[in-house]
Amino acid sequence: MPKESLYPARRRAEMQEFLRDRGQASIHELATEFGVSEDTVRRDVETLASQGSVERTHGGVTISPDDRFNGVVPFVRRIDAQAAAKDEIARVAASLIDEGQSMIIYGGTTTLALAKYLAPKRGITVVTNNLALPQELYSRGVREIYVLGGSYRLRSQVTIGPVALSDGTGKPRSIHARWAIIGVGGVSEEGTVWTSSLPEAGMMREMMDCATRTLLLADSTKFGKREFAEVADLTANTTLITEKRPSQALLDRAAEVGARVIVTSEYEESGADA
Repeated sequence: MPKESLYPARRRAEMQEFLRDRGQASIHELATEFGVSEDTVRRDVETLASQGSVERTHGGVTISPDDRFNGVVPFVRRIDAQAAAKDEIARVAASLIDEGQSMIIYGGTTTLALAKYLAPKRGITVVTNNLALPQELYSRGVREIYVLGGSYRLRSQVTIGPVALSDGTGKPRSIHARWAIIGVGGVSEEGTVWTSSLPEAGMMREMMDCATRTLLLADSTKFGKREFAEVADLTANTTLITEKRPSQALLDRAAEVGARVIVTSEYEESGADA
């Protein structure tokens, strides 16, 4: 992920985010991750240390305790942000899922809102990287819940890694589900889905590739936004669920590629697949 062309301030901000997710890293690891020299990393680290964001260690750097605590706050705050819209989006998304179906659910506060609506459904199988979801979802109706492994992201309370599970003997197995359920950071008017992190974008895309159909959950604040990393374009296998009607340009693009757009205020539940 070469980033030598980034302005120093932006590179340091992304370095800080990287360290919030990882907790610590060596100077060499940071130089490799950001595509700059180790001397550049050292200067960046000195700047971040002077701001109290990181602490130097022998040969590396760790996120400061104060900043690590602050890193959890955005996830907590996002739970309350647009809460009514997320609840409606989650309710409609759950209405499209039949008992006995399987789904791969990406982390985030919108997908977390699904839990109370999925819990009554019997025989469902859930695969997720959302560490907050299993305890919210557990009920006698859920057949199985699997948590994907990988690196831990403190700020978003997810794991980042391959979309695969062990078969019990230690051998990884590819999986397939009826649904991929993804909450995204932005949807451009051209019908492209975005998120803030390149590794997260890759995992979201892999989840979509492992499913027959995708439910994209996006409240209206996400429209017209381009985040750092592109996830995928809308396709005929995609259903976008939101609480307000998006722009005509986005609706036209969805119609052009055969994607379905559901506006919760206009939706009448039928129980049919999206």
